[in-house]
Amino acid sequence: MKNPDKIKTTGPKGLASQTMVLAAIEFMEDVGDSAFSLRKLASKIACDPMSLQYHFKSKKGLERAMAEELTRRISTISHTASWEDRLKHLAYQYREIALAYPNTFKLMQQFWSTGLADYIRAEYVCQALVDAGFNDNQVTSFCLGYYACIIGLAASEAGGLLRPADDADLQDIQRLPNQGFELTKKLAPAFNAIESGQVFAYTVNLFIEGIKKAL
Repeated sequence: MKNPDKIKTTGPKGLASQTMVLAAIEFMEDVGDSAFSLRKLASKIACDPMSLQYHFKSKKGLERAMAEELTRRISTISHTASWEDRLKHLAYQYREIALAYPNTFKLMQQFWSTGLADYIRAEYVCQALVDAGFNDNQVTSFCLGYYACIIGLAASEAGGLLRPADDADLQDIQRLPNQGFELTKKLAPAFNAIESGQVFAYTVNLFIEGIKKAL
C-alpha cells in the first residue's frame, strides 16, 4: 500500500529541506548521536549552518524531521486484513527500519509525534484497535502501549540488547559465584542460543495476546 504522506521537497536558501534531512540521516548513521551537530552536518553537506537553522529552527527540529522521514518509509497493509495482522505487520516494519538506521531510529523515542506520517500510522493503529472492539479509553491506552513496546523493542534490538550472549558475556557468567546465580548459570546456554528476531517476535505476540484478553 502506498503511503499517502506529503514530503516537502522545496525551500529557500539553496538546498531543499528534504535533501538536508536525507543527508542528516546518512551523517547520523556515520557518526552517531554523540558526534552529530548542525555545525558538523553543515560542513559535511557544504552549506551555511544558518540554512539548517532557517529550515528546522533548531537541532531538535531537524531531529524531529529525521524521525518523520523514517516513519514515512514504514508501510501498512490493507484494512481488510485482521486487526492482529495489521498491528504485527506494522511492528515488523518498525523493526526493519530500526535495524537499517539504528542511530536515527533512537530519535523516535524522543517525540510524542514526529508529524503527519506519524499521525497517519497512529490513526492506522487506532483503527485496528477500534475494529477489534475496544472502547475509546482502551484504544488510547493500548495505542500508546503498542508504540512504547514496539519502538522500545526495535531500538533495543538495533542497539544490541536483544542479541545472543557472546563469548565475553558467557565468561562473565562463568566467573559469577555459584551461590545466588544458579539460574543465570543454568540459562547461559539458552541466552547464547537466542536467534535473531526471536525476542521481538515473542514479545509482539505476547502484547497482542495480552490486550485481546481485555475484549
